[in-house]
Amino acid sequence: MLNRLTEVMAIESLRRGGLVVFPTETRYCLGCRAGDDEAVARLLRAKHRPDGKPLPVLLPSVRSLERIEPEAPLLALAEALWPGPLTLVIAAFPGLASAVTADTNMVGVRVSGHPVAARLVAALGEPIVATSANRSGQAAPATPEACDAAGLEGVDGLIDGGAVSGAPATVVGLVEGALRVFREGPVSAAHVQAVWARVRGD
Repeated sequence: MLNRLTEVMAIESLRRGGLVVFPTETRYCLGCRAGDDEAVARLLRAKHRPDGKPLPVLLPSVRSLERIEPEAPLLALAEALWPGPLTLVIAAFPGLASAVTADTNMVGVRVSGHPVAARLVAALGEPIVATSANRSGQAAPATPEACDAAGLEGVDGLIDGGAVSGAPATVVGLVEGALRVFREGPVSAAHVQAVWARVRGD
């Protein structure tokens, strides 16, 4: 069973380079500071995750994306649909651990609408990795009990936020300038496309 952490304890752990399990609106995630190479390496070992797979990242706010990429074409989608279960695939930005992008030069980012996840990222004031809190190949956990059973190693503890939906976030990005839905989740592909058309004035 994972140690139960308060939010204050979890924030301190993350600041020290630790690994923490916490709830988001989609699933329980295993997180660490996205710019800490050593912490990200430990996270990959904890998940038994194979090399070459990029890691999703939570940002503190929509303004964070604006500062990272002021001309980001997907910024309008972020402004319309964040916070929420929508991941935007964008060009990698400086300060990320190399394993986060896995040499793809791209990274998936979102702002979580779950209050616990939102407070963690806001308190750190920097991006954090937020990948499902399970070993690779297992089902993503939607309860603290499922996290306990996942067999993660080297984790400082878990913030118990009760059950969450368990559904993966919708993932979208641009391919040759056209919006593509890579994975459909709680935000439907039709809704994303409709918002995209509206903000572009199509």
